[in-house]
Amino acid sequence: MNDRQLQRNTMTSRVISLRLPSAVNAALARSAANAGMSVSGSVDWLLWNSFSNCHLLARMPDCPDMLDAKLDVRVPTSTGDHLKSAAGRLGIPISVYIRKLLYHFLVTKNLGYVQSNGHYTLAGRHD
Repeated sequence: MNDRQLQRNTMTSRVISLRLPSAVNAALARSAANAGMSVSGSVDWLLWNSFSNCHLLARMPDCPDMLDAKLDVRVPTSTGDHLKSAAGRLGIPISVYIRKLLYHFLVTKNLGYVQSNGHYTLAGRHD
């Protein structure tokens, strides 16, 4: 990648860093590999498809496990902007939004995604 491409990628994306439990980090890596995606691509997909139904995260507790791993992901600026807005509507920090989403999707399995009108959206699981 040349400097111009690097500059364009940096300008159209943002890095998000957060702490999370190593078990969530490992589950995310496995899930991304199973989907044939990068970890950043997987987080972007999970985030983007959560925004239309993000109110589900409001009633979910934050992850109770020790935050012993660090996650750095690069997402498109548009995802970052929507994330900031969704987290603001819920009154929680961006890091908590992502951690709750990953924890309850990957570990507790209280959240899932369903296809609706040709796109995926966040849904609670009741099974």
